Amino acid sequence: MAVDPTPVLWDRILDEVQRRLPTPQAFDTWFQPVRARVVTDVALELEAPSLFFVQWIQQHYLEPLAESAHSVLGAAPTIRFTVVPELAVVPTTPARVPVAAPRGGLTPAGRPPLGGGGFLSGSPESDDSGLLPRYTFDTFVVGGSNQMSYAAASAAAEQPGRIYNPLVIYGGTGLGKTHLSNAIGHRVRQDNPGAVIFYMSAEKFMNQMIAAIQAGTTIAFRDKYRRADVLLIDDIQFLATKDATQEEFFHTFNALYGAGSQIVLTSDKPPREIEGLAERLVSRFHQGLVVDVKPPDLETRVAILQKRAVADRFYLPGPIALLIASHVKGNVRELEGCLLRLIAYTSMARRSEPTEEMAQDILAEFVHAESLAIDPETIVNSVVVHYGVTRDQLMGKRRTASVALPRQVAMHLMRRQTTLSLSEIGRIFDRDHTTVMHACDKIERLKHSDRRMKEVIERLAETIQNGR
Repeated sequence: MAVDPTPVLWDRILDEVQRRLPTPQAFDTWFQPVRARVVTDVALELEAPSLFFVQWIQQHYLEPLAESAHSVLGAAPTIRFTVVPELAVVPTTPARVPVAAPRGGLTPAGRPPLGGGGFLSGSPESDDSGLLPRYTFDTFVVGGSNQMSYAAASAAAEQPGRIYNPLVIYGGTGLGKTHLSNAIGHRVRQDNPGAVIFYMSAEKFMNQMIAAIQAGTTIAFRDKYRRADVLLIDDIQFLATKDATQEEFFHTFNALYGAGSQIVLTSDKPPREIEGLAERLVSRFHQGLVVDVKPPDLETRVAILQKRAVADRFYLPGPIALLIASHVKGNVRELEGCLLRLIAYTSMARRSEPTEEMAQDILAEFVHAESLAIDPETIVNSVVVHYGVTRDQLMGKRRTASVALPRQVAMHLMRRQTTLSLSEIGRIFDRDHTTVMHACDKIERLKHSDRRMKEVIERLAETIQNGR
């Protein structure tokens, strides 16, 4: 009996496809679930789990697939797809899921074990390091948007104080800055259990400094942090305009740097773009490596969902992961928020796994919430027209009353009528989040004390809502 060559030929084509794709996630997400029905030099007939799969491959990966088939078969077969929903069912035997494992091979999938397990021990550090247990390199999903920052963090963790020191990681909210910062601390602790490590936000550093001054324990405060082997500070943009805190941190930074300790900082923008940050601090921050993290692409978002689901011992079918990831494009926290809601829905429905209907319900709420958000540009245009200023003046550095007030009104309206955070609004105007907070508070006070201001704000809000 003749042996069917289809499986062997398809495996060889897959090998070629994998070499042509930009990331491992792309291959695992889109080609692992695909099966070959016929492979000849005339026709390549493939089975995919959904129409969504077929459309995505045809739009994004048809060329590498065709090139791979030609390389193996020596011909250019006609490529046809058939939708076979049964392929979406995860087999009970171990299979690969689209998760990028930073150190080593791919993570085995299938249904996660019902007892224990996960990626972490789950026990917090017994000392006062402040490290967040869940944020390790093992739980971080690497994709095209964060490869550089991941590589830099890994290098800093492998050789603390000797390479990329300081390391500054910047980017938007929920993209993994805190995760990478903590992962460095965990890796150093793993390699050197006796290392002195501190992780905290810049705001906490300031609050502890103030408390030490009030209690007369300033020397103890300085000694504590200047003996660190690794100091991890989140949201350094909070230091802007805090002169006393910047002074203290400047000397702490110098002491640690001189001792060869590793310093890792995160912020929402590059240090040079943080208004109100002392030039001598900016200079020191840039003497190391400054690297950014960007929003994850689709394949990375799928991988993040799958990895988090495994960590939570929750079975997440691939098509549902794709459905969520294709709609939720903001940041990791939004992805995880949708997943947590899906877990809750599944539990309340007393089902062993989620359904597509559940995911659609959650996404409908999410998309509805997104649709309520006003485009910031609409707000800018409305304020510019009302106050008779130019867009450049509104976005510029001038602080005269004729420009400052309209700018503060625009910030207030963005905070009120969009889902943007203070930091995100600040980036639009090239300001820090404290400036936005001050503007919002000022306009709120004016609304209560000045009837005309209240009327202006309400009229602008109505105009913006109607013209969105």
